[in-house]
Amino acid sequence: MTEERTESDTTSQHSGHFDIVSKQIVRKYPDECIQFCLGISDAKAIQILETEQPVVKWFRADSFIHANVSGEEIIIHLEFQTHDSTDVPMPKRMAGYAGLAIRMYELPIYSHVIYLHPEAGQRDPGEYVQDSSGYEITIKYKVIRLCDIEGQSVLDAKLIGLIPFAPLMKPRENTKSKEWLRECVRVANTLPMDEPERPDYLSNLAILSGLITDYQTVRGIISEETMHESSVIQHFTEQGEIKGTFESLLDVLDRRFQSSEVQELRPTLESIKELQTLKHLLGEAVEVGNLDEFRRILSSNGI
Repeated sequence: MTEERTESDTTSQHSGHFDIVSKQIVRKYPDECIQFCLGISDAKAIQILETEQPVVKWFRADSFIHANVSGEEIIIHLEFQTHDSTDVPMPKRMAGYAGLAIRMYELPIYSHVIYLHPEAGQRDPGEYVQDSSGYEITIKYKVIRLCDIEGQSVLDAKLIGLIPFAPLMKPRENTKSKEWLRECVRVANTLPMDEPERPDYLSNLAILSGLITDYQTVRGIISEETMHESSVIQHFTEQGEIKGTFESLLDVLDRRFQSSEVQELRPTLESIKELQTLKHLLGEAVEVGNLDEFRRILSSNGI
């Protein structure tokens, strides 16, 4: 019986969870993350930079870090990828991020793409090349596939900022994935940290390991009680409830009224982020006599 997740298992999870957790870890432990990517110890984060730029909608790089590396101030770009980038090839994306970052920060840019899933990034060339005569452009970046990293060295060094990623790294020789996850959790439980922080830390490790390991195995190694104590899990649970209630609301409206008119309301309903408000509207959607009445309810609630 395999411990690998099936494709349907993997896609059943919210794909954004892995990116969110990765970015949270970088924000919490930036020094270790950038030292790992650069392969040197003489690197310190100065500031985590915001990456959302209102003038360019698609410019949402995962992490930009203003850092001091061997006495030089630079910008370190970390881009986390669960799977291969298909809509826009990764070289084009990385070139775009680098170009805008150079313009914004006016500092050298060190870019990295970190692939989480073992099958991802195998064909990433690590560079964008335009070879038109007289208009040549080359932008290089470092490709890091976690499955190629020796995980035992991370555990032995007790690198607190990297251990949540260790289940996705190469295990010790002749070690099965379940045994490897158990070893990662054992070392994580020995790390010095305030005890209230430990549930979130272990939950981050659990979520990332869920990319390649089935949930029952993860739950058997990391207690369900620990998971429920985690603010990370609580956040994802609430987001899942919001998404489910929103979809139920749309389904009820679509079944009762004209689909085209309901779809016109979709952007308005998508802007609602409060679970209780969505639940209230779901109840109203079942009771109202027509869509105009539902619109009046939205208006009366300031929506």
